[in-house]
Amino acid sequence: MSIRSRALPALATGLLLTATGCAASAPAAEPALAAAALSTETAPAPTPTAPSSTDTSGAATPTAAVASPAASGKPAAGTGKTVALVAYDPASGRATLHTGNTGSTGRTPAPGASRTTGAPQSPSATASASASASAAPDTVRTGQLIASPPTPAAPRGALFAVTGVQKTDGDRVEVTTRPAEVAELLGATATEQHKAIDVHGIHVQPLVKDLKVGFTTRPGGGNGSASAQLSLDASTSVPLPGGAKADLAAGIRLDPSVDFSYDGRGILKGGIEKARVGFGLGAHADWKVSATLAASPNPLRVPLAKLSASPVLTVAGFPVVVNLDLTCYLTVGADGKVTVEAEQDLDGAWSVHADYAKGKGWTTTADPGTTTVGPVRAKLSGDAALRTGLTAEASVGLYNTVGVAAGIEPYLRTRVAGSVSLDTTGKPPHVEGSWTNTAGLDINGRLYSQIKILGTPLLKADLPLPAFHREWPLPSLSTTH
Repeated sequence: MSIRSRALPALATGLLLTATGCAASAPAAEPALAAAALSTETAPAPTPTAPSSTDTSGAATPTAAVASPAASGKPAAGTGKTVALVAYDPASGRATLHTGNTGSTGRTPAPGASRTTGAPQSPSATASASASASAAPDTVRTGQLIASPPTPAAPRGALFAVTGVQKTDGDRVEVTTRPAEVAELLGATATEQHKAIDVHGIHVQPLVKDLKVGFTTRPGGGNGSASAQLSLDASTSVPLPGGAKADLAAGIRLDPSVDFSYDGRGILKGGIEKARVGFGLGAHADWKVSATLAASPNPLRVPLAKLSASPVLTVAGFPVVVNLDLTCYLTVGADGKVTVEAEQDLDGAWSVHADYAKGKGWTTTADPGTTTVGPVRAKLSGDAALRTGLTAEASVGLYNTVGVAAGIEPYLRTRVAGSVSLDTTGKPPHVEGSWTNTAGLDINGRLYSQIKILGTPLLKADLPLPAFHREWPLPSLSTTH
């Protein structure tokens, strides 16, 4: 954990990560409905699509795994059959499944993708997992679990248990469902995974005109998808009160990742041993601000883009879907009147996660990581404290039902009385009056209480993230050059 300044820091960046609310989970179900496997692979993340409750074509829809419960008190295994989720309404619990020749759940583990332990599968189970699904009426039965990767019908994935089956014409079945728990699906499996998101699979919704979206090679990276960064570049003018305007430009390079771990080897002795859900975000940002600002209780926030991804982790042959959303803003504010022309850049890496351990319950943790400020070039005049930066609001969850919220905000507050001209690439500053700087990092957040999807006890209330606050002084001047 370190925070360091590379030069005279900056006119600020802030990264604020705030998660969305979580859907209520279902009543407790029979535990341990999935068999353990020796290893898992990480599957590519499908590009998210706009939410839709139905997709009647069934063509090219990713297949969902079917898990069948075993005798009471024992883990269950996959049925070896797959279906396609072509319509799903979580509110009513009704779904339509295509049960034709959708293929099997058998996959070859990716070398080094994760570490998973548990009971080995029998040869018969392995053979069954390699078989193609048929259109027989008993492809799906009451009590079975359906684990679906993102589809047009469920763009954030779906995990549910079948409570009723009605055969329809052709290869379709209509089913009624209830939400299921991850512990029901994974049973006595143990896995620990960290997945860098393939940024080519991130869906970007521009929130500003002429946003440029691209991909850059990560410093020191190769040519593979995992070595790429998502690149967002925007330039816009924003009206200010009184008829003025602010000219803003920003370039952002993002490296998102997700974390998931689960240990259900003690599930038959009173519940899962441990679990983790979290995310990491590496970022490089540079921006330009040109404006005359007046005092305002709230900083100006200019939305740049919404980003969403639902990477799929394969655990014991089943898809586990992690949802990550980000909304990026450019922010600038002052507590008095100040004219500013500034250029700034920053590099950082931060992570937030929620952990469960049997006997201890849930804890939330944030890693402040690193924050490195680059050279600043700026002209300031007025009498005010200026705060500028980049803000991102984010949510992370499993099948859109569990979330951790965090506010991670590195910042710089520049107080100027008079005029200042700075270029920390080597030229001496010119100050007429006074100029002071304070950099800092604030981390706050919470874990949402409705987290039963993991098969752990519900929290009575949202669990706060232990607050982190640190400030450090920067070079200041009070003289005339």
